[in-house]
Amino acid sequence: MKQFRRVRDIAALTLSAIDGQMGSISELYFDDQSWTVRYLVINTGGWLSWRNVLLAPLAVAGIDDADASMRINLRKEQIEQAPPIEEAKPISRQYEEAYYEHFRWAPYWQAGTTFLGTPIPYPEPLPINLDEPVFSESPEESHLRSSVEVTGYGIHAQDGEIGHIEDLVIDDEDWKVRYVEVNTRNWLPGKKALVQTARIKHINWHSRSVTMSLTRQAIQSAPAYDPSMLITPDYEIQLFKHYGKMAA
Repeated sequence: MKQFRRVRDIAALTLSAIDGQMGSISELYFDDQSWTVRYLVINTGGWLSWRNVLLAPLAVAGIDDADASMRINLRKEQIEQAPPIEEAKPISRQYEEAYYEHFRWAPYWQAGTTFLGTPIPYPEPLPINLDEPVFSESPEESHLRSSVEVTGYGIHAQDGEIGHIEDLVIDDEDWKVRYVEVNTRNWLPGKKALVQTARIKHINWHSRSVTMSLTRQAIQSAPAYDPSMLITPDYEIQLFKHYGKMAA
């Protein structure tokens, strides 16, 4: 059963390969056009001499909330022999091709391919029409962005600044970034709210800011978000009704 998880909660999970524990998650890389998580960045600790390695969500066998663990359907040797991330800064398509070839997985950019009978996550169109392009980076630049990079970005509503991005909320079934957690304490104290990623009009990577197609009042008056509580279908309905009414 799917669950929504904040990046910081995912990073707190214990990781286990088929043949033993294998470090911790330090961050996620997501596609800045489709908001799909492409890789988990694993800090291997004492194993592999402290180097970071990438894991595609395809390798995740499951998450057990009872003991706060994530099972990886790979052996340590398979991970150890993967192309090292240090050789790809930023991560290039050439690196990704070598990575998927190593694990004998069909790459995510090939539409319609499957892995063990499971459809591979593939970019979907944004669910709403926006007045301007979502991202203005040149086609030559990588579309992979770090969860650490965007955390703390300032929020620009239609009528001014309001808070910053506190975290990203991931759907652990299809590994989509569904919401950004907004902390409005820059404007009014004590309020946290979720905003759908479809409400993001533009991200300026140089000024570390996000522009949304909402007013400050729409965000501030959204149903309150408590990170310690599960995001239920009823809560999501409240969010969609609220933002739909405020945008009308």
